[in-house]
Amino acid sequence: MSILVYLLILGITLLYISTALVSLILRVPYVPTKKSVMHKIMKEAKIKKGETFLDLGCGDGRMLIEAEKQNQINAEGYEIAPMIYLMAILRKFANKSKAKIHFKNFFKENLEHADVIFCYLMPHELARLAKKMKKECKKGTRIISNTFQIKGLKPVKIIKKDEKTKTPTLYFYKI
Repeated sequence: MSILVYLLILGITLLYISTALVSLILRVPYVPTKKSVMHKIMKEAKIKKGETFLDLGCGDGRMLIEAEKQNQINAEGYEIAPMIYLMAILRKFANKSKAKIHFKNFFKENLEHADVIFCYLMPHELARLAKKMKKECKKGTRIISNTFQIKGLKPVKIIKKDEKTKTPTLYFYKI
């Protein structure tokens, strides 16, 4: 085998290991949102054309791209797991999306420009995030959390888990 093949294998291995380490350290697994759930969220969020939609921990970018397609919005996401981030970039290009996908920790970024924020994060991260949202988000910012309630924020709407459609509980908030 040539040196390039070995370097490619090494690179992929290092990406995989770094992604696994990020997941272990942060205790945040990669769990993509199902398409049917994305459609439900888009319908209930009432996102308007031209708004800015943030996906915190955007994974492979599927929610960003779907939100952008359905609503003609400014879609922006943050992901810090290297392999998952690369998947998001590939999905973005495959879908000819204009979404901005950042390889950054959203806790170190200002959220003030968001009109709508989506997150599918673990409860320990959501508790930290509530303080940040209260401090940085403008009045009227809408927040959607998949599966887990955000302690420190009061939901304006809860859509209970539906066993038939396999839709998880969705929590909607407004700053």
